[in-house]
Amino acid sequence: MPPIELDWPLDAPVLVACSGGSDSLALLYLLREQGRPLLVAHLDHAARPDSHRPADSLERLCRDWGIPFYRRRLQVERWARRYGMSWEAMARELRYHWLSRLARGRGALLVTAHTLDDQAETFLLRLVQGTTLSGLAGIQARNSRLCRPLLGWTRRQLQAELRARGVEWFEDPGNQDPRFPRVRLRHEVLPLLEQLNSGVSRHLAQLAQDAFELREWLRQPMELLDMGRLQFEEFFHDCWRELKPPPGVRFQRRQATEIYRALSSSEWRTWNLPGDFWAEWDGRRLSLGRARTLPTSAPPGCVWRFRQPGDRWQDRSLKKMLPVWRVPRRARDQVPLLVRPPHQVLAVLGFAGEPEVAAWVPRERSGLLIVEARAGDEQATD
Repeated sequence: MPPIELDWPLDAPVLVACSGGSDSLALLYLLREQGRPLLVAHLDHAARPDSHRPADSLERLCRDWGIPFYRRRLQVERWARRYGMSWEAMARELRYHWLSRLARGRGALLVTAHTLDDQAETFLLRLVQGTTLSGLAGIQARNSRLCRPLLGWTRRQLQAELRARGVEWFEDPGNQDPRFPRVRLRHEVLPLLEQLNSGVSRHLAQLAQDAFELREWLRQPMELLDMGRLQFEEFFHDCWRELKPPPGVRFQRRQATEIYRALSSSEWRTWNLPGDFWAEWDGRRLSLGRARTLPTSAPPGCVWRFRQPGDRWQDRSLKKMLPVWRVPRRARDQVPLLVRPPHQVLAVLGFAGEPEVAAWVPRERSGLLIVEARAGDEQATD
């Protein structure tokens, strides 16, 4: 097996996310043989009474090797019920949140042991569930602080490496649980496809790479009205993700297509989107927004609230000023206002503000993104 290549200084710390399974354990052994300064992290999902066993074993191994080891146990099932998410989705959110914070705090590159098999399964799973081209692009090998160096290798290859070293690994019982769609794909669907073509996993992984390269090409700058359907879909998906949808809320490709078709009309249209999002087309501008919560801190004698009849901006009616500021119709009841009761508006978050209260206006997005139809028009993100 060729040496693992990391786009990271050889003397800089690397945080290995290790479950104790064959893939991540092989990654740990192979990186240690390169002499890199390693840290190891394990998140126990508390799925079984004995779920602590892999962490105990990894802790002993890291102690023998003199490698810092970090472990944490989280009740994923409890969090999943709280947020109305599937167990798998919640486990992933918790895992990456903890691992990313851990890596940032230690100036380390986070590496995970996703394989070619994981890439093929992800491609099929997203294809079945319904996705955009971004979804078909699958698992990415690298971003600013995360690397997945094993995407070119299969699970069988990694297990062979461990056997050659006489290393045993833990088999997660969850990998046999048919309640999880990925498990059914792994044990039922892919074996059937392999009967037709033994190299199907490698072909699916290559399709994911092709989708990634096509997506990057489609993301080249282009005016809104000149976009093709696929280009608009990718652009709109990126805008939607920029406004940070709640965990577990999926992008609706069907609605993106409907919005794209409306761009050829000058009529005002609006759409409700998942996760308390909405979109609006006014014939010149496409706006995407989400419901906002009000800031908590205000100057003495002032309050944050949403608009009410009688509100005024300086000596003018706020109702008349919102169109002047080009606030989309759907956003006008959702823009946080800093008000001196009963109706004197001092700041409109994302659109206007008075110097005397500027320090009290949060420097954050107002949950609204506006894109002009043509580049000659003013383009704004608030």
